Amino acid sequence: MNLDDELRSALRRREPSPDFTARVLARVSMAPVMAAQRPWFSRPATRWVAAMAATLLLAAGTLEYRHYQGERAKSQVLLAMHIAARKLNRAQKKVQMITHRSNS
Repeated sequence: MNLDDELRSALRRREPSPDFTARVLARVSMAPVMAAQRPWFSRPATRWVAAMAATLLLAAGTLEYRHYQGERAKSQVLLAMHIAARKLNRAQKKVQMITHRSNS
């Protein structure tokens, strides 16, 4: 309970002294004026670096995707050649069988 009473006493509303406004204005006039700083993400250099990073990532992604497409096309061509070779072998065997029958 003692802590509650102390808090109430410390936080109780009190009128400021008569010279309060003058003291505040005097301190404000003495304080150095600081320029407002921009957040780090709105500075021109940061924007330039972010734009360059985005460009590099886009270029790298494009190159990687083209490489992927090339590898995929290569595997499709190899599969097509494998299928064509099997069909040609079957056709060649049939031709040989027909030729062998007609020679006998």
